[in-house]
Amino acid sequence: AGQGVVVGIVDSGIRPESPSFADAGHPAPPADWSGTCETDDPEGFPADSCDDKLVGARYFVTGFGAHRLVPEESLSPLDAGGHGTHTASTAAGNAGVRAVIDGQDQGVISGMAPGAHVAAYKACWDGVTGDGCATSDTVAAINAAVADEVDVINYSISGTSSSYVDPVEVAFLNAAAAG
Repeated sequence: AGQGVVVGIVDSGIRPESPSFADAGHPAPPADWSGTCETDDPEGFPADSCDDKLVGARYFVTGFGAHRLVPEESLSPLDAGGHGTHTASTAAGNAGVRAVIDGQDQGVISGMAPGAHVAAYKACWDGVTGDGCATSDTVAAINAAVADEVDVINYSISGTSSSYVDPVEVAFLNAAAAG
C-alpha cells in the first residue's frame, strides 16, 4: 500500500487538515528523506502542519510572482484552489476516509497508496489576472523533489504536446536519471 514510499505532488499545494493526510499511526519517513515543511504564512500554514504522513511541503512563487496572487492565496504550501489536495489524496491519501462535500456524505475514499508519505510542492497559483504554473516554478519544484529524495513524482498539470526539450520535460528526464 505504499509503505516506505514518499510521493511528491507538484501542483497547487495541499490542505494539511484533510483527513486524507491525517497521521494515523504512520511510521517515520525513510532515513534518506531530506525534505522540510516551509512557510512564510505561519497562520495559514503552520510549520507543524507536517508529520509522519505529510512529511514535507514547499512552495515556489518566484516565476508566477507573489504580487499577482489573489487574496485567498498564501505564501505557503496551502492549497487555495483544491487541485493539489485532490491529486495528493488520489495518489496517496489515507484509506477509509469519509468524503463530505458541501455537507453531503459521499462515502468512503482511499488513495492508491494509502501507506505512502506525501510531500507537496506548490508551483501553481490562483492569480488576479489568471491562474497558472510558471515553468520556472514547476522546474524548481521538480528539482526540489529530487533533492529531497522523493520516490515518485505526481504531476497532474497539462504540459507540452509538441516539444521534448521543454524545460519541464528536461527536468523530468533529469529526475529519472537521478533515480
